[in-house]
Amino acid sequence: MNDLNVNELEQSAVRALAVGCGYNIFVCDSVDSTNNELKRWAAKGSEGGCVLMAREQTAGKGRLGRSFFSPRKGLYYSLLLRPNTPPEETLYFTTAAAVAVCRAIEAASGRQAQIKWVNDVYIGERKVCGILTESSLSGGLTEWAIIGIGINITPPQGGFPDEIAGRACAIFDNEEDCPAGFANLLAARLSCELEKALSEPRAENIAEYRRRSFIVGRAITAVDGGRERRCRVLSIDDKAELEVRYENGELGRLYSGEISVKL
Repeated sequence: MNDLNVNELEQSAVRALAVGCGYNIFVCDSVDSTNNELKRWAAKGSEGGCVLMAREQTAGKGRLGRSFFSPRKGLYYSLLLRPNTPPEETLYFTTAAAVAVCRAIEAASGRQAQIKWVNDVYIGERKVCGILTESSLSGGLTEWAIIGIGINITPPQGGFPDEIAGRACAIFDNEEDCPAGFANLLAARLSCELEKALSEPRAENIAEYRRRSFIVGRAITAVDGGRERRCRVLSIDDKAELEVRYENGELGRLYSGEISVKL
């Protein structure tokens, strides 16, 4: 932590608000990537349950090597886990995190949140949050996993960049509507909801993930290995995989890759 600009006042506020949460929460003003920073902590032997949140990221990360727009208008949050589980379990960390984000947004702001498989949270028809889970294996088991979460609280000055303006949103439409200290409240609530979601029975969590999804029954374009195929989502199974029917009538299952849906 010595290399980070630690905000001791906000750190104390978040910890005080996260009553009963067992995570060790740290707050900084700016970092290249909260996920990258926690990777450095993991390499130095940090225990599971460490949380790092930042007001901005200078090199935010998205899925598939993409950058993640991270201005000083959001909450950028990563949690370090030491799960010692098979690698296929890491998908569940993402789905549990998506449920936790929805719960936290609704509790803190009153706005309804939904999930787009597998790692995006939406308000209405636009994306308000992205989730990136990264992990490292040792002896065939997951040595550490880091759940990274980026939530737009208010729009950036000048609006979102053109490439995402049509699909991105924030919890509040402007800064005037955002209560003072909201980022701290949201971070504290998210910490509590994450701890709960990751520890509750998986069947219950997946059932809520399924209820919150808006893609079941929708026609989508699935992209996997560079190949695009049109299909319709039939259901989300107990492993959070998509059961789909392709245009030629063939049944299939999606457990990774990208999907797009016309809202």
